[in-house]
Amino acid sequence: MKKVLLIALCFAIPMAGFAQKSKKKKKGAEPEVVAPVVTTLTDEECMINLSLFHESVKNKQFEEAYGFWLPVYQSRPDLNKAIYTDGAEILGYRYQQTTDENVRKALRDSIMQLHDDRIKYFDEAKYPDSYVLGLKAMDYLTYFPEDELALPAYGWLKESVTALGAKAQITVLRKFVEVSYNLYKSNTDQYGEQFLADYQMASAALEQIAVAGGKNAEHAASQKAYVDRLYAASGAADCGQMDQMYASVVAESANDLDKLGSIMKLYRRLGCTESDVYFAAAEHAHKLQPTDESAAGCAQMCIKKGDFAGAVEYYKQALSLVANEDDKADYLYRLANVYVSLKNYQQGVSYAQQALDIVPEDGRCYLLMGICYASAKVSDDPILARSVFWVACDMFQKAKSVDASCASDANKLIATYRQYFPSKEDVFFHRDLNEGSPYRVGGWVNRTTTCRSKAE
Repeated sequence: MKKVLLIALCFAIPMAGFAQKSKKKKKGAEPEVVAPVVTTLTDEECMINLSLFHESVKNKQFEEAYGFWLPVYQSRPDLNKAIYTDGAEILGYRYQQTTDENVRKALRDSIMQLHDDRIKYFDEAKYPDSYVLGLKAMDYLTYFPEDELALPAYGWLKESVTALGAKAQITVLRKFVEVSYNLYKSNTDQYGEQFLADYQMASAALEQIAVAGGKNAEHAASQKAYVDRLYAASGAADCGQMDQMYASVVAESANDLDKLGSIMKLYRRLGCTESDVYFAAAEHAHKLQPTDESAAGCAQMCIKKGDFAGAVEYYKQALSLVANEDDKADYLYRLANVYVSLKNYQQGVSYAQQALDIVPEDGRCYLLMGICYASAKVSDDPILARSVFWVACDMFQKAKSVDASCASDANKLIATYRQYFPSKEDVFFHRDLNEGSPYRVGGWVNRTTTCRSKAE
């Protein structure tokens, strides 16, 4: 009977409760800077307030919820997990509503304490302490953005990921790699090995979630691809380290097409496509089911052996199988390089241009095109034959204008090929040339450039 009465009270007085309520505030008003009054409620009163603040949170009435929530938190912090899940939302809302730095500091400290108290009062099998530490780390990164290295958050993330592995939240696994990456970038010598180990641990967990299937599989796969890209861009590992990590994995995964494909993509991002481990993965995968990735791997193996004709065929297979546009552009660029090795410069330009049609800002393609043009024979006239160097330098200039990462190589190539420009006298005395005027380069090059003489 007593229980029935208690439930009835919860619904009969939806905006009442035994807590001391906050004063009614105007919409948009900041939380008051008032020291909280410690209120002790009976267990029955706590149960009523628990129902009231939980309902208010569901309705996004966070300021109202605060008046019901705080006395329960003060009186019975061990009563229900909702004190902590709802409490984080309530305090987070109040943090967003104020611009007063003192109030913000107090609130973010309270949010950190909230996680500590959850660990103290609740030890659940489903949400163990290590899980809560992951949440605490995520909130620290949100509420303490001025701490660029976020070492406290790193420690909590590492403890969470180490303990939970594939049971950790996907967002926690991603943030763990990101924070470790930031530490590595701040001091590569101090944090290099640590970042490598952290990446391996998080990547393995994300892959396990992805392979297991279920509602989180797709999200885990996308986040694994993200941390792979971050790792590839970091420069933290060389190809030798990659081989140590993946040689045994490839051998054990000879019949696992998904695993082999994932490893090959990572090797390609790191520029380790001449590794024997990469070749082994490509061969295994191509036997199981030809894919663009396995065909590209076999092409790289042919290049290493000097079999450029074989490489052309494999890259053409890759292009016939690829779906991703960025990968297609990369294969086109690589095929263009093979044609350069075969001294078929016209085909090299053709495939580089096709790659640019997909990714216009890929400076590598312009560099390659410049080299091809510089090798072209367009005239028997020894002065006019040098016009190809103007076109080449146009390409090198274009490369660094669209892709800053190519600037250094482009400048070196410009400095090299400018030496082959005609002299001022050659330009002055040649009837077909005029310094600074447009000039159409013939042959298969077929491009308009500007007549220039080399600096004396």
